[in-house]
Amino acid sequence: MSVTKKIAKYIKDMGINLSELSRKSGVPYHSLYDSLADEKRGRELRANELTDVCFVLKINPMDFADDPEQKEVG
Repeated sequence: MSVTKKIAKYIKDMGINLSELSRKSGVPYHSLYDSLADEKRGRELRANELTDVCFVLKINPMDFADDPEQKEVG
């Protein structure tokens, strides 16, 4: 699962309003919507958008990164 999808799930689970997040982070609403709410679009957050969103939410972006030591079995 991508970092953007993990953050989208976090935002949905926490009930965070995208309009408010956009105002606080300075990331345009349409960019947030396309990345975090519109599953058909599949747009990934840009690095600066990711850091701005995480700063506002007071979360560490690395908490959403994949563990490089974790290997898929299959």
